[in-house]
Amino acid sequence: MTERNIGIIGDGGTDRAIFKKICECILSDPNDDSCTLIFTELKRQTIHDYVDRYCKEIRKTNDVCYLTGEQASQFRKSVTNTLYAAFSEFESEIGVINNKDILLLTTDSETVLANPDDYFRDWRFSISKILWGSIEEFYRAKARDGYAHEYLPFVIPVVTFPSTETFVVAAKDMIKNYGKKPSELKQALYGTTNLQTLREEDLKAKALDFITPDSISKIFKDVPESRAFIQMLSFGR
Repeated sequence: MTERNIGIIGDGGTDRAIFKKICECILSDPNDDSCTLIFTELKRQTIHDYVDRYCKEIRKTNDVCYLTGEQASQFRKSVTNTLYAAFSEFESEIGVINNKDILLLTTDSETVLANPDDYFRDWRFSISKILWGSIEEFYRAKARDGYAHEYLPFVIPVVTFPSTETFVVAAKDMIKNYGKKPSELKQALYGTTNLQTLREEDLKAKALDFITPDSISKIFKDVPESRAFIQMLSFGR
């Protein structure tokens, strides 16, 4: 029996549970139980404030230097520092890491899209590019520290628009979510906007049970920011 470790950086318990279920659907093989997925919730780490600050500053200044401006530089540095801390926490939790292990770097943007194509416009699309720059900085630093690639995790970033609930909405084949605020999506899915009061059984019945190997294709079709994430997970199976 082999083990595969997956560390999740997320905004809250509901978000981490949704990403965990997606990982299970893609990475688990029902015909092969020789590999066990072990999830580590890196609760002390978050990139939410950095994404939020970048979005607000770019909108405020109308800066066209989305990838090279001061806002982008600060965003990249902050995320890189979070990766350093997350890696240390991940390593202390599981011991020796290898390149079959995965570190998910996730957060909600809380930015509403009017339609799916809006994801590819201007600074919205630049967020994923800046995150990849942070990941490359992280790998560069670890290589200089003497780590071989075999002992570093595969880092996968995904920022949702406006929130992780879009994945569930797609999986449930609900009315399209574009133009809705995160609070509206939470209310529609769970009947509350205070997810701290949501019982585990309600989360399962109203969200997690709808995320299945079959519904992954619905998420891929409807949620543009999910596609690279899903393909990378699928390749890593």
